[in-house]
Amino acid sequence: MKETKFRRLRRDELEEVTPQFVKFLSVNGIDADSWVRIKREEPQRADALILQFSQIVFAGVIERVEFLVHRKPHDLRTYRTGPDKIEMRGLLLSGPTKVDLTDISITPSEIFAQLKADGATPKVYSAERAYLPIGRDQDIFLRMEEGALIDGGELFQLLDSL
Repeated sequence: MKETKFRRLRRDELEEVTPQFVKFLSVNGIDADSWVRIKREEPQRADALILQFSQIVFAGVIERVEFLVHRKPHDLRTYRTGPDKIEMRGLLLSGPTKVDLTDISITPSEIFAQLKADGATPKVYSAERAYLPIGRDQDIFLRMEEGALIDGGELFQLLDSL
């Protein structure tokens, strides 16, 4: 089998894309009864098919990613993924505060109001760089494996405007 770029989908992830997996198997000439037999009698082949499908899923998702967000309690990092580089805008909180940047229900205006009330200091920071030598898709995949989630870009644009 060819070298893989991405990991195998976990069982819960595979369950979320069951209809697409069924179509993938069908395109490869495998019906439901054949799949049951392959899993039972040829587990290595079954695993190879799941890995091949995983590559297709991750490549398709990552190709369309424009923005990512990675939240930690006092550090918020947002990313814009271009064709040749990745840009990051972040918000780092210093000082005692009740604000938890992992709470997705709190709005930016509520964050800044609470920071002011707490006397905490927000620091906006930014960076950009070319993708790692492994390429755009695997660089983005690494960000996602570290906890970044696909995002609509609103937070990046807000931090970019500050």
